Amino acid sequence: MARFVPHIGLRTVKTGLAVALALFFADLRGSTSLIFAAIGAISAMSRTVGDAFETCRTQLTGILLGAGFGALFVSLFSEFRYLGIGLGLMMLILLCVRLRLQFAVPLSCIVFVSICVSPAGDAFQYGFNRLLDTTIGLATALVINVAIKPYNNSRRIADLLRQFYQSVPDFVSERVLHGRYPDLSPLREQLDRISTELSIFEKQRLFRIRGHDEQAVYLRGCERLAQSIWQELSALCAMDEKGHLSLENAIWLRDIGLHVPDGVCAMPQSTADVVGNYHLDNLLRAWQFLGEFSLSE
Repeated sequence: MARFVPHIGLRTVKTGLAVALALFFADLRGSTSLIFAAIGAISAMSRTVGDAFETCRTQLTGILLGAGFGALFVSLFSEFRYLGIGLGLMMLILLCVRLRLQFAVPLSCIVFVSICVSPAGDAFQYGFNRLLDTTIGLATALVINVAIKPYNNSRRIADLLRQFYQSVPDFVSERVLHGRYPDLSPLREQLDRISTELSIFEKQRLFRIRGHDEQAVYLRGCERLAQSIWQELSALCAMDEKGHLSLENAIWLRDIGLHVPDGVCAMPQSTADVVGNYHLDNLLRAWQFLGEFSLSE
């Protein structure tokens, strides 16, 4: 029986290291709320450096707003404990919306309530310690995320583009040469994966490798070519009849390794002939450009 060996990814290792170091640094300063250092470290260990910075912004903004509003409440409205907390929470949410800081609403509300329900003498110390410990965790995770092999999925995107490129001829053969209507959902899924990975790659803005912007533009151009191929193939599959294949397109299909049966070529006469060859010509041109770009990466 095969023995199961779990795969431990780099992000998992970096998360464990970040939490351990954050707890150590927080304990070094004599913190009594180590959990917030761990929470900060876990939160900031995002997939990309850009996402990590976004998490840090959310955490620090939420804590500052919640702690500041909570300190104000404790100072002025402590006698109206439960009703005051509810009203204060409403005012805090309105303030976040007014300042266009909706991303910080959940955390700021949690911090606000935590401070309000703390003993009156401990409220300010609680808010300060939470902010400091969370900052220690965020900073530790951010440094580790940047210093230890930042995430780079450009190779995965290139591989997905090649897979898409290699899949297209079979779909063209099904529709154009055999007159069938292939299921295009596998191609659509590949396109969605490429788009998702590209969005992640484009977020890797800070501390990025040299030439990141140029590579992002290059990969986005390849993705647009793939989208064009999908659109032309979808148009062919939407036609009631495929029409006759032009001699030029037949030669092109033979050149890419497809078997073109005898008798499928004819001079375009009907509307279906003209439209079908138009879409096929556009598809093959985009496919050729995609091969030149993606296979040269």
